[in-house]
Amino acid sequence: MRLHVFVFSMILLLGFSAWSDAAIRSAGIVHKFPKLVDQNPNAPELVERDNYYSPKYLEIEVRPGNAILLTNLGGNIHGLVIPRFKSQTILKPGEETRIPVPAKAAGLYEFYCPFHSGMRGTIEVLPAQS
Repeated sequence: MRLHVFVFSMILLLGFSAWSDAAIRSAGIVHKFPKLVDQNPNAPELVERDNYYSPKYLEIEVRPGNAILLTNLGGNIHGLVIPRFKSQTILKPGEETRIPVPAKAAGLYEFYCPFHSGMRGTIEVLPAQS
């Protein structure tokens, strides 16, 4: 009898969970991570928090000496790997560093945290404005 009550309770719980998820999606509510930094292509900044980057999409204008300011505001060690930049950085909580932007053609470049699989984003390198 206890097994039947347990199974029935689990079915009700899962049904309610699915119903509430559908109600939230149909209401147009989209959960987003908070935006910690305004984007500026001339002085790009990227913030690491626990389980996300802010912003997830970063525009950079390529100029000599241009660099991304990377700051870890989270409580964990985070990293930033940009494979096509051949860049790999690890920061402890509270640390910051600058990552030089190589003089490459304009394009999209993926980045991620080697410690947290859900932390991913994209950098768009813009051509320099004359």
